[in-house]
Amino acid sequence: MADPQISVILTSYNVETYIERALASALAQEGVTLEIIAVDDASTDATWDILSRVTDPRLKTIRLPANGGPSVARNTGIAAATGQWLAVLDGDDTFLPGRLAHLLAQARSHNADIVIDNLSVHREEDGSNYPMFPPTEFARIRLLDLASFIDGNRLFSGAYALGYVKPLFSSAFLRQHHLSYDPAIRIGEDYQIMAQCLASGARCAIEPSEGYRYTVRKSSISHRLKLEDITRMREGDAKLLATYTFYPAAAEAQQRREKSFARAYAFTQLLNALKAKNPKAALCAVASYPSCALMLWMPAALRLRRLFRKVVP
Repeated sequence: MADPQISVILTSYNVETYIERALASALAQEGVTLEIIAVDDASTDATWDILSRVTDPRLKTIRLPANGGPSVARNTGIAAATGQWLAVLDGDDTFLPGRLAHLLAQARSHNADIVIDNLSVHREEDGSNYPMFPPTEFARIRLLDLASFIDGNRLFSGAYALGYVKPLFSSAFLRQHHLSYDPAIRIGEDYQIMAQCLASGARCAIEPSEGYRYTVRKSSISHRLKLEDITRMREGDAKLLATYTFYPAAAEAQQRREKSFARAYAFTQLLNALKAKNPKAALCAVASYPSCALMLWMPAALRLRRLFRKVVP
């Protein structure tokens, strides 16, 4: 296809029960011309076989020889893309109808380099669906700046982080600024590339509606941070700070994010110690960051929040 408006970068790893749904949601998008670059990250189940059977001419499939993680898979797809815009889609998620047309309209209206929209969260555990971000608050944001984005990405803040958004990127902007996903990061990679773009001067517009359905699987690792994950995210932030000069408000937001890292690290140490029934290690974790002990109430608070969503429309 010559010069599609949008290249959808569909990445997958062992999602045989989801991949047809994800692909169908992309192929069903109306009002835009598109290509789909499906990159399979060396799946060991039937994911690749399912992709290989699809004959739609808008689909190009690539299979990686070894599992490299989401950043490597997305970078591979981006390198093969020919669209003016890039939209990422995880193999267990879906686009809602009309999403890409809405994003493209916002991009043109605001002369934007990036457009983000709200997400619809689907929890497999109980079948519930709800917006990831409060719709009225999200709708108030017209343009997202770096400071606001950083502030919206503090660990264990009690709400979803803005790093979950799945942007529509200008291909030309990414090429001009030589931006890509960090291959070393397997959790938090979406945050890093958005921060790079905003630090490079990208204009980021907001589409207030829900357009991306995010699936929370029972086996999801997104909410189960390990100490090494936090360390890698900190290392990613260190790279950002070494590469870009943050304006004062963004620098202050970064300091708040770093404090959240320290607290999250101590909390994860505390959880590990409690699971291992190691009181000495638990006391050391609390001593390193005393307020981390207060975070033990968070699982109960999350359950109450989910119950509230069910009973209040």
